[in-house]
Order: sequence, then structure tokens, then C-alpha cells
Amino acid sequence: MYSRPTNDLLQKREILQWGLSCHFGVFMDIEKVIILSDQRPFAHGNHREVYLHPEKSDRCLKLMTEDWHKCDRWKRANSVARFLRPKWYYHENEGELHFSRVLSRRVGPPAWDFVAHAYEMVDSDLGPVLEVDLITDFDGKVSLSLKEYVWQYGLTPECEAALEEFWQQLDKHWVFVEARPDNLSVQVKADGRCQIFAIDGYAFGQLIPLAKWFRREQKRVFRKRRRKQDCVLNEILGKRESGGSLKSQGIQRKD
Repeated sequence: MYSRPTNDLLQKREILQWGLSCHFGVFMDIEKVIILSDQRPFAHGNHREVYLHPEKSDRCLKLMTEDWHKCDRWKRANSVARFLRPKWYYHENEGELHFSRVLSRRVGPPAWDFVAHAYEMVDSDLGPVLEVDLITDFDGKVSLSLKEYVWQYGLTPECEAALEEFWQQLDKHWVFVEARPDNLSVQVKADGRCQIFAIDGYAFGQLIPLAKWFRREQKRVFRKRRRKQDCVLNEILGKRESGGSLKSQGIQRKD
């Protein structure tokens, strides 16, 4: 049976709502705010932390840990690029959401077979967060990044086959991702097969996007990115064989 909140509880909600609204500069409906402060992020990158969604087991939430204009992408850009490119290019959450919406229009549902789907920005008690598909293995555990997977198991035949399929899908649909091993997730299925998903690295570096217009340039960019990926994987395998440490590879997953 529903019980009406007490005056004391209503007052606490109003105080929290006022505090969050003042801090983030916009009105926030406390009934819709997702509470993240009572959990630790399970992974983080240079500018974002990733949390499990407390209400949806198949989603995660990405939180920006610093202002977009303090991120490396903004700092490295010259004044011309800053003027010509939209703000979402430099804001990782807004950029990922824009990328996902473009894929929805241009590719449709097949895109989510190789890219984690970003849905919307939602409010949390830590700030605005991006709601994204959580890639998990057949046993429900959060899938390892390609970097972590190769470190633990090596470049298995199943992983190699999944990588080949991943690149074929990118080529077929003209989808550009950086494809660094720490930006890809390896989903392991019950029969041992693997499936690769892009979970980050959606920025497109060309100010004039020739690769999006001309097939020859697209092929050149893909070859360059795949060679770069191969070099990083070979480096990981080399350090794995020589007894290096996982941390030295820049993998940042929290237990």
C-alpha cells in the first residue's frame, strides 16, 4: 500500500533537489535522479567513469569527470578546428550520443551488433550521465576489453575471427571508430565464440571528412587504423610473454 511521504521526508527531498539544481545549473526532478554515489565505478578512462545502472542490468552509465573544455581533444585542437567543429565533438558523452543517433538513422538495428548503443542523457546525483548498453558475457559478467582479453588469454582463434568480422562490419557500413584495444569489448558466448563491440573512440579526426565521401580514402583510413591496432596488440603480447604488468598497458578497470 502506498503511504504518503512525511513532511520530514518531503523537506529532505526538496533540499536535495535544490542543492543538485544549484550545483548543475538546471532544475532536477529528484524522483528521476539516479543514485550513483553509493557505488564505485567498475571502469574509467581519461575523462569518464563507468557505473552499473542500478535499475537496468543491461545498461551502464558514463559520467564525465571534468569539463569538456579541459579534455585532451579540446586542448590539442587549434583555433580553426575549435571554431568549425560543434561542441559535441569535444564532449565525450554528447559526442557518443550524437554518433549513436547517426548510426540509428544511417545503419539501423544492425549497428548494435558491433557498437554499444547509447540511448540518452539522464540525471544522477553525481551529474548528467550517458545511458549505454552494457556488454556482458554469457555468464552475466561484464565483458573484458580487447586489451584485457588479449592480456589474459592471448589472441585466440575465436578473438581473431571476431576481429575480422568486426572490421568487415565497419567497412560494410562505413563506420569509423578508433578501434584501440581499450575501446573495444570482447563478448564471450556460451559456445566459446566471441563478438567485438566498440564502446568508445568515436571521434573522427579529419576536419574535412574525405574518408566519409570517397571510398578510396575510407580504405586508406581503415588500413591505417588496423595497422595501428595490430601494433598495439603485438606490443601487449610481447609484454605478456616477457612478464610485464597489466597496469603498464594503461588498462584501468576497478575491482
